[in-house]
Amino acid sequence: MVYPKLTLIVAQPGPLREGLRAALGTMPHLVVVGEVDSAASALELGLHCAPGLVVLSAETPGRDPLDAWQQIKARWPEARCLILADTVQQQEMARSAGVDTVLLKGFAAARLFAAVETLFGEGEEVHAAPTRPGPAPP
Repeated sequence: MVYPKLTLIVAQPGPLREGLRAALGTMPHLVVVGEVDSAASALELGLHCAPGLVVLSAETPGRDPLDAWQQIKARWPEARCLILADTVQQQEMARSAGVDTVLLKGFAAARLFAAVETLFGEGEEVHAAPTRPGPAPP
């Protein structure tokens, strides 16, 4: 049996966080269990179970995204972490530091779905949202 991955979104309130909630909510094997505006709030959140996925926006206040990632991984070592970088430099730094997955903001929804599938691709089923029927590719 495949259990849903508990998902925590760490991003400022607004369109990005709302979009993440909507997109991730369409993935049948993810359950968004919390939305917070900072890594400190994420670490203080009284979750009864460790999240399987933490989506962390680089724009969150209070700490450097890499420091926030390290704190989250220290608290929940089994959690996969997806950082949403603001700049190519942040993206490269995060990759160099060994972050699970990094996307540069401005990504297409399909890229987000693919990144989540890749994170859980080691025998763990996570499926992207179904696509709308459209014209056949040329």
